Amino acid sequence: STPFSAGTTTTEFELVGAIANHKPSGAFPTGWATNETLSAALHSTSSTVTINLGVSIEPMASVQNMGMIQDNTTHVAKKIAMNLFNYMQSFDTGGGGGNMMVPKNVFERWMTRFEAKARVDPNFFMKSSDES
Repeated sequence: STPFSAGTTTTEFELVGAIANHKPSGAFPTGWATNETLSAALHSTSSTVTINLGVSIEPMASVQNMGMIQDNTTHVAKKIAMNLFNYMQSFDTGGGGGNMMVPKNVFERWMTRFEAKARVDPNFFMKSSDES
């Protein structure tokens, strides 16, 4: 089965992920947190927001061809690690002779910042363009 989320109209759907017998559940990013139109509507006291979700039952070959069935664990771990590395690198003064010099509490500071950002958008770290 292939979950979809509605786009800007009720007739547009966007493929967001897939589930199968060997992957019976999943969390699928919708991008709603960064959609300015939706965000404005949600925060407006005068508008009603309707969100349509759809599920499409597809042959396994079609889903595999779309690249939807995969284990994202390693990819997610790399994104989180890169977020931490980039944060730590922002403190580096370059005086470590090839080693990164950061404050002792840099991890606690990063974790506080990471948790705050994750409360607003649980997938924020997946949006960076750094691919490693």
